[in-house]
Amino acid sequence: MNGFTEILGSSLQKPLPGTEVQMEMAPPDRRFRNFPKVPGPSARVAAVLILLYQKSGTVFTVFIQRTEYEGVHSGQISFPGGMKEAADRDPIDTALRETNEEVGVDKSSISVLGTLTPLFIPVSDRLVTPVVGWTDIKPEFRLQTDEVVCIIEGELKKFLDPAIVRLKRLEVRGEMRQVRYFDYRDCIIWGATAMILNELLTIIKRSGIPLDIRES
Repeated sequence: MNGFTEILGSSLQKPLPGTEVQMEMAPPDRRFRNFPKVPGPSARVAAVLILLYQKSGTVFTVFIQRTEYEGVHSGQISFPGGMKEAADRDPIDTALRETNEEVGVDKSSISVLGTLTPLFIPVSDRLVTPVVGWTDIKPEFRLQTDEVVCIIEGELKKFLDPAIVRLKRLEVRGEMRQVRYFDYRDCIIWGATAMILNELLTIIKRSGIPLDIRES
């Protein structure tokens, strides 16, 4: 552990910024469409892992680009993660298992720092718990190629620049929609992933957590 992980872990145990901050990165039409605001009894439980690690003296995370498939999240950039299975004890188990399956990172190498605010995704009827984990060195990723096209390493400092947040119209499920997104090295990170990331970034900014750290 280091100063970054200690401060972040402590911050995750305090009251979280919550849904209001997540909604800052929601697609504008989500705010006004007649979606349910809370999950109903049919909502499926899921989890993602925000895997943090040090590289070149600063903090990175990893995103995956999903393959094209018949589903609402086809081809999107997301955090590793997926649906809860019967053997999973809790969202942490789900996030670690899915990360191992999708990008090959052994869960024994990951220290769990805490969780963010669960996010309900109406379009796929999922309640997603974001889990925050740390590994001391950059993992050796092994992709599950039937689900993952590639990984994108994201330097967290870059996401703190307000200029990286942009708006554009995209075709989403056959409709043109206005989308708020992080423009990271020409990658469009939007939707639930952007909403989850925004809460983590808000915690980092509010707590003054340093992102420049020494290599161990």
